[in-house]
Amino acid sequence: MAIVVGTDFSEHAQEGVRVAAALARKTGEPLSLVHVAEPGMLRRDWPAERGGAITDLEQRLEAEAAALRGEGLTVEPRVLMGMPDEVLVAHADQLQARMMVTAALGWRSEKRWRLGSVPARVAQAAHCPFLMVRLAAPFLEWCQGQRPLRVTVGDDFSRSAEVALRWLPELRRVGPVELTVAHVYNPATEYGRLGLYRADEGPAGIESVLTRDLRERLERIGEPRAELRLDLGYGSVVEPLGTLAQEAKADLLLLGTHQRRGLRRLRRGSVSLPSLQAAPVAAVACVPVAGPREAPVSMDIPSIRRVLVSTDFSPLANLAIPHALSLLPRGGELILTHVIESPLPVVYADFWPAVTLGDMGDEEEVRRELQALIPGDAERRGITVRVELLSGVHAAQTLCQAAERFGADIFCLGSHGRTGVRRAVLGSVAQEVVARSRRPVLVVKHLALP
Repeated sequence: MAIVVGTDFSEHAQEGVRVAAALARKTGEPLSLVHVAEPGMLRRDWPAERGGAITDLEQRLEAEAAALRGEGLTVEPRVLMGMPDEVLVAHADQLQARMMVTAALGWRSEKRWRLGSVPARVAQAAHCPFLMVRLAAPFLEWCQGQRPLRVTVGDDFSRSAEVALRWLPELRRVGPVELTVAHVYNPATEYGRLGLYRADEGPAGIESVLTRDLRERLERIGEPRAELRLDLGYGSVVEPLGTLAQEAKADLLLLGTHQRRGLRRLRRGSVSLPSLQAAPVAAVACVPVAGPREAPVSMDIPSIRRVLVSTDFSPLANLAIPHALSLLPRGGELILTHVIESPLPVVYADFWPAVTLGDMGDEEEVRRELQALIPGDAERRGITVRVELLSGVHAAQTLCQAAERFGADIFCLGSHGRTGVRRAVLGSVAQEVVARSRRPVLVVKHLALP
């Protein structure tokens, strides 16, 4: 493996070369110093009396490589022909590079300016982590052991964000890292996802749930000591994400990238590519999800600490409760719920105070019935049982929102086993939960009651 760094001999390019050289020195990796010459540029700009353009470029690159070798580095200079982004990516693939580095700015042809900057196009095509450098000083201080590198990771609970978080040990090979995890959320989206409709719950209610979920995710990945920063975003998250990184005084904004193209990119957008241009930090790193040497992102056996189970008090639904308890280890939590389907959403409770949970049934009586369904050995197993009464227009939607709100690791539901006309007429809450849920669902099916 090697660290591949591109240069066009400009002052800006030297920022990237200095960082790549410092990283190679700390990790012991060889450095591949590459200059890519576009054939059209050579034909247009090189005077005939100067002789061979490629020979001159090779000499300039060799002089730069010799200076780096004088610092004890293993350096291979290469002058290659073609489009810079395509050739750099192909060269990195050939070497199975550990990382690619370029500067944020550099000389480029008019055509490349129209099609996009070289860093953005490299990030879109790279199969290994890509580092774009604006300022070298923070990285040089970090590599020399003068201070930690301040890194902000954008985390939206996606697979690409997890890829970025799992790349942090590579940075720690070089030196200590101060980690901040930034999350930008849309309040309207989160209100609907969590079922927090009442005005008095506000952003604080959303952020408490998001903070819990981020903490649990970071503990699973192995980054429990990260600082968390959250902010609201009603459109693109690029600007608020950059603001959070700036508030954290980040040297590096680290992002995962799906490298979407065509209609998928138009429909779902991109955070990493606009951040290369807009983020107010010394450097931006993009870690691709896909690649020829891609390993499974997360093959860890998940731990189940919280199970949500719901019953409508029918015998079949009640039988899901012991199955839910069987999933939990000592110290786990069972969230036992019952949904009261209300004629109006909870959002209207402030305007029609007469429509309350208590008016739809005897709340204390329902709680006592739920408590009576808890198996007697739950306490002996060290499992905490939490009883929650839920209200909503649609039971499946209400349950999915509750699972998000309570942070359940898995659903457990009983199935009535309806088929044909009975399923079409009566419906199936379990089937709708399976279709809607973002979390794993265990459906307990009983062909016959014992």
